[in-house]
Amino acid sequence: MTQLAAIPYVLDGAQVVLMAPTASGKTEAIAAPVSQLHRNEGWEELAVIYVVPTRALANDTLVRVGGPVSDMGFRIELKHGDRPYLPQALDWLITTPESLDSLLSRRPQMLKSVRAIILDEIHLLDNTYRGDQLRILVTRLQALTATQLKIHLISATLADPDAVAARYVTSATVVAIDGQRSASLQFAANHTDIKLLARTKGWKKLLYFCNKREGVELVARDLAEIWQPYPVVAHHGSLSRQRREEAEQVLREARVAVGVATSTLEVGIDIGDIDAVVLADIPWSCSALLQRIGRGNRRSGKIEVVGISTDIATQRVLSAMFDMVTGGYLDPSPYILDRSVVVQQIFSILFQQQGSGSDEHELAALLHHLALPSEVKAILNHLATRDWLEQKSNKWFLSTTMLDKAERGEIHSNIPDSAMYQVIDVESNQQVGSVAGVVDQVFLLAGVIWEILDVHYPVMRVRRYRGSADPAVFKRHPQAGRYTSFLPVHLRR
Repeated sequence: MTQLAAIPYVLDGAQVVLMAPTASGKTEAIAAPVSQLHRNEGWEELAVIYVVPTRALANDTLVRVGGPVSDMGFRIELKHGDRPYLPQALDWLITTPESLDSLLSRRPQMLKSVRAIILDEIHLLDNTYRGDQLRILVTRLQALTATQLKIHLISATLADPDAVAARYVTSATVVAIDGQRSASLQFAANHTDIKLLARTKGWKKLLYFCNKREGVELVARDLAEIWQPYPVVAHHGSLSRQRREEAEQVLREARVAVGVATSTLEVGIDIGDIDAVVLADIPWSCSALLQRIGRGNRRSGKIEVVGISTDIATQRVLSAMFDMVTGGYLDPSPYILDRSVVVQQIFSILFQQQGSGSDEHELAALLHHLALPSEVKAILNHLATRDWLEQKSNKWFLSTTMLDKAERGEIHSNIPDSAMYQVIDVESNQQVGSVAGVVDQVFLLAGVIWEILDVHYPVMRVRRYRGSADPAVFKRHPQAGRYTSFLPVHLRR
């Protein structure tokens, strides 16, 4: 149904905002007609950019669409932090906002042929500093190309799809698909009761969701003892890519397994069919709840959901949220732009134009979504007083200091910096994950207890330890973007 509804609009040349339930074929409903237009209209060179929020989803998207796109004779590639290099010749690119920023600044000529942009899982980016960055990147891409770009948005959870669309496209057709799968919610007092429930109902694979990474580590530790000898795997953003991919593989291939994750598994990464979703915490929002329960029973018609609670008030809150999302309600959030992105994009644009520079009016035109011309002027002058920019003959350039940072690739992300340590297992010499600078001598990470052997920033060498421990401390990203402190005081949030 999803593909039948969306494909005709895309083939007719409309820009589409596709909102449909999880596991309904949303990706294919946009990718298939775009690839058909690619062939029919003879688009040349790099023609399609597919943007996703995370590296893991980029990898999974390549698995899903790479085969069909390649079968049509198109060259499709990945670019993100783990895959930074690109061949000279390609037709489709799957990437993240930060890697797209890097490519736009460093190889803009490569992007002049782009005809279509697909923004997947847009709800995870919109109304954040990463979403605001993406808005400007789309504007900059359009300024590069000779033809009007076609921009398509995909999501399962948009409270106001028209408002979201207006932030990225001038006009769009909203295709909203009903047909949310039926779902049931029940409560259990503890993990042991859930295992008994799984045995009674014949559930083989369970996926737990926690709000915080510390919670994932604690729950995974407790479940490992209850579910042995079956595997229990942890999955969150502070684990190494190898650890996350190993966890995904276990969930895909094991006959019986339990996964414990944060929002990293809310998005459409392939982890096989999950018999039941367990909510260890009340989700942050109705949208997050819908994403989480949508991971269950993707190949059947009913989603089994279990909440862990003996508290009546907690059960009432979760039951009310569950009734709202299964009834079609999503909680809208007011849009608040992040002007720190203006600073980051000024640096990125001037790096792109480092030979010729840009004048104030050119910059204001590219940044009009996020700042008034007077605000752009104030930001430029403020950055110049801090020696980040220089002005020559009414043109703006990066200072030598900022140009050095740009050359090292330090300007393409709005995600705030944190002092983090790479945790290295001395037995395998592989990275387990990343932790903040303050940890106990013995700590829990990736469901395993580790003992610190030595620390030399940014590396922490560890070995496995028998005993008990608390989770490691993980970094928290502030809501404001990385360059907030670079703004004039009156323009900071």
